[in-house]
Amino acid sequence: MIVSTPYVECYVKRSFLSDTPIYEKDETIFGILIGIRYIRGRAPLYVVYLPTIGAVYDKVDQCAIFKRKTTPDIPISMGDVGWWDSISDYWQLIQIKFLKGFTISSTSRSGISMSGKYLFTCDPQGKSELDWGQSECWHEHKTKTYFFDEITGVLVSTPNNKMRVFDSSLSTDPPESPNWLRVYNDIEHPERTSHETNLKLGNNNSFTYKK
Repeated sequence: MIVSTPYVECYVKRSFLSDTPIYEKDETIFGILIGIRYIRGRAPLYVVYLPTIGAVYDKVDQCAIFKRKTTPDIPISMGDVGWWDSISDYWQLIQIKFLKGFTISSTSRSGISMSGKYLFTCDPQGKSELDWGQSECWHEHKTKTYFFDEITGVLVSTPNNKMRVFDSSLSTDPPESPNWLRVYNDIEHPERTSHETNLKLGNNNSFTYKK
């Protein structure tokens, strides 16, 4: 399934469009992000319009998309920019208006801290007649929120339970500890309780939140 994105100007590493991908510093071409292709069980692919050559390239890897023409010297792979593969073939993209201008902070699987301004959120949709994936299991159901990392410039997506959201006028500095906050719990429907066994944020090493 392809979902349309808002108009997002970007730069794409040329090597990912033509030959052997270069994960370190690479030449880029200007593009406009116009869609995301979600296929359950694999990383999403991105649809980018390349106006200088009039092409729509529909299979761009996320780690090849940047907000600046110049890319960093350090290697950036798929494990640095996203967490899990798609848990459904069906997704809905929304821009949560309240989060516009907010800073999203996340830590990648490789331990790199990244942060940047909120772009949009994608939510997996269950299709019972077609999809038997984790999108229908609410303790596994996780949205993906997107931002460009301020330091490297790369496009990042993070699940809702791996990120923190900050606003200069609403958030405290430093932020309070979240270790009292439940990871997931539903007293009325215990079968929906997550495999985290009711551990609180800050007490579970599976989460990036710290005490």
